[in-house]
Amino acid sequence: MLNYFEPGSVSVGPSQAAGDPSLIDPSDAMEVIQGRAIKTPVRRLYWLERYVGVPVYAKLESQQHTGSFKFRGAYYALHRNGTTRPVIAASAGNHGLAVAEVARQLGVPANICIPTTASRLKREHIVATGAGLIEHGNSLEEAIEHALKLARSKGHYFISPYNNPDVIAGNATISIELLDEVPEIKSLVVPVGGGGLISGMALGAACTGRTLDVFGCEPARYDSLTRSLKAGEIVRVVHQPTLADGLAVNLEPNSITFELVSRHVQGIVCLSEEELAASTLAMLVHESLLVEPAGAAAIVACIRLSQKGRLRGPVGIPICGGNLHHIALSRIQRFPYSDPLLLRLLDLRGRRAVDLPVARTRLSHDETAQADIATPQAALIEQLRLCIDDIGLCSREISDFEQYCCSQNLLFDEKVVHALAHEIETIAASVRQAIQLLEEGDAEQDSDRLAIGESALRWGLSTIAYVRGSLEWCSPSYDQSRVTQFYNLGAQNNPTVNYERYESAAVQRIESQLVGVLGLPPEEFAVTVTSSGMAAYMLIESFLLRERLAPGATVLLAPYIYFEASEQLTSLRSVRCVWAKEYEVASMLALVAEHRPSVVFLDSLANTATQRMIDLPAFVAGLRRQKLGPMTLVIDGTMISGGVSLEVIRGGDGVEVLYYESCSKYLQLGLDASMAGLVAYPVEARATFERLRRNCGSILYKHGAHLFPVYDRTRFHQRMLRISNNALRVASLLSQRKQVLDLVEVIYPGLPSHPDHAVAQRLPYAGGCVTFLFREPGMNHRDQLEAVIEEILERARPLGLHLTKGVSFGFSAPRISAAASMAESEPPFLRLYVGDRGARQADLLAHVLIEVMESMSNE
Repeated sequence: MLNYFEPGSVSVGPSQAAGDPSLIDPSDAMEVIQGRAIKTPVRRLYWLERYVGVPVYAKLESQQHTGSFKFRGAYYALHRNGTTRPVIAASAGNHGLAVAEVARQLGVPANICIPTTASRLKREHIVATGAGLIEHGNSLEEAIEHALKLARSKGHYFISPYNNPDVIAGNATISIELLDEVPEIKSLVVPVGGGGLISGMALGAACTGRTLDVFGCEPARYDSLTRSLKAGEIVRVVHQPTLADGLAVNLEPNSITFELVSRHVQGIVCLSEEELAASTLAMLVHESLLVEPAGAAAIVACIRLSQKGRLRGPVGIPICGGNLHHIALSRIQRFPYSDPLLLRLLDLRGRRAVDLPVARTRLSHDETAQADIATPQAALIEQLRLCIDDIGLCSREISDFEQYCCSQNLLFDEKVVHALAHEIETIAASVRQAIQLLEEGDAEQDSDRLAIGESALRWGLSTIAYVRGSLEWCSPSYDQSRVTQFYNLGAQNNPTVNYERYESAAVQRIESQLVGVLGLPPEEFAVTVTSSGMAAYMLIESFLLRERLAPGATVLLAPYIYFEASEQLTSLRSVRCVWAKEYEVASMLALVAEHRPSVVFLDSLANTATQRMIDLPAFVAGLRRQKLGPMTLVIDGTMISGGVSLEVIRGGDGVEVLYYESCSKYLQLGLDASMAGLVAYPVEARATFERLRRNCGSILYKHGAHLFPVYDRTRFHQRMLRISNNALRVASLLSQRKQVLDLVEVIYPGLPSHPDHAVAQRLPYAGGCVTFLFREPGMNHRDQLEAVIEEILERARPLGLHLTKGVSFGFSAPRISAAASMAESEPPFLRLYVGDRGARQADLLAHVLIEVMESMSNE
């Protein structure tokens, strides 16, 4: 339970302070200490932000002279003393050490009174300065009383660790520096002992003209300031040992800080010993910084304030002391932590998805394709050469594996290894021959060369995948004795290696590649690769059910979404599905306003005979204007792969976009070597999606990943433009023939006759499928369509036209099929995928179709 107190709830009487608050001058202190105190660095604590939800900036005063913020107040106080009059200070350690060091620098005699319980490390540091050391009492309170007596009897200048206007003014310089570097800070969370630091930082912030929320934190075992504020007067607490010995302070009866804290501080969090220990260990775990519990207390205090809803961000905190003895560190490391949140914070039980840091990549990529569209021949030669490079790498890996096993006395079968090496040499020779064949001839005139080259490429990639897979385990070892169960040397001595369904370097390579291919800024978006397009959908569904869809939520579906996805979605009993009947943006937005869906499903281009489209930019802009609350938009972009704009995928104003595709289509450059899919999403959700993929087992496995071609955004756009140009060329040639149009409706979004032509014109390309609906309804049946396809193939064969009969699309060779009904309201239809061949083949394809259809029209 959060122990939290707001001082504004009580009245505080007039102060009987030892000093006048009006004498505190942060500006003068800033001028004096510049160049004397270190301007300590400010570090953003990204890991803490995952727990508190706002940016957190830490001012690392643990790196100040003498290891704490105390040097600032000590220097200003001795500077203001202005004489060589001896000084005496009482301290739990840090204040005394700072006074001793400043006195040494200024040539002022100094004695430091510390309690016998003070840190041995701080004691040794004080002695090293040459100052006199007086050990008295079992608490700071007793040490202060003794030091005051000595000061009065000896006529020395007593410098309180907190009850001194000059010390407070020196502390104020911390917030002045912090706000100068991070002016957007709205809250400060500050450890509290006697209140000198929090008073100074509040006054420093006020000196800059800013109004901030200021919160304190102190040990629950030594909550002297909290109890004093509750009572409306300074009260004493019983001394108890605490890990935060620097905060174990009973206020002096006339402490100036009592009134300052009551006036400037919005609340104080009392921290348990477990929370204090966790604060220190968190800084070691996440920042590799040794910080004493008194100096790190604000870490867990931020979390507790966030849980209470009191934390406005960005937040500034001082990491105010770093003098931690190794014995205290050992106690902190062995502490019996039990709080579930602290166990997560310290990574003592493994991390949940939300605790994982968001990994971002910042590599530039081409935003648009080059105007000069590469030929299919040039693109294929490039892929074959990349295959040769990978074959060379695979050969080196085999050699490295053999040498490693020999050097470590590990078992391996020499015959197997040598046979695999021979396989690699054989395929290398075949791929080189394919390159030579393509370079010697004109693939525009001789398309057979392209088909032979594609076969060699698929064989090369398959060989690489099988060679690597034959020596690797799905659950690789990362060290071993005698027996060998690995191939990838990168796995050795890497304890993060686990089942293949977790991740692999081959999958990571594809994911990084596809972020660039889709034109997504890698600092904003991530891509997770799956084993198929439907696996990508199921990953999204799993995410939605766990993170976005409450029972009874409404899901709005466009008139068409892929039939297998709709079967899964509409079978969910926990959600209500509403189908749109029209593709127009205004109609869709009206349904959104009416039903207030949590999720909307759209397809970039309907995989039906009519190939209808929704104006995605206009729809997203409309959703943003309506501001109907958080909403997730799921887009299937498979039909116009990579053609959905960044503006759409970014969403914004409460619109979150999840984008997915089947990578078995366009994204494998027509090789169709492996099933695959992808999901793209805001990078902050990466850990969640990867955890879900791991648990669902929907990852693309290494064998399939090795089959995936290597290319960039420019190459991909060049290919998509070639395919779309072919489709428009064929569709246009057919649309110019009256007899063809009398027989069929020719449908392609790039044609002016298409109802969504204007939408298609704003896209980089409109896909490679041309569809046909026979005007005589009886012809739109599978048997009749199959007969038409057979006639087309018969005419294609003697002409050397590349054409295959089969479903799907994205291949390099043209493909024709009698598509089954993808929507209940539509009959089967004839679908032609035009492929990635030269203009000569596209013209020949159109010629054959025209011949067949005109002959049918004449019958």
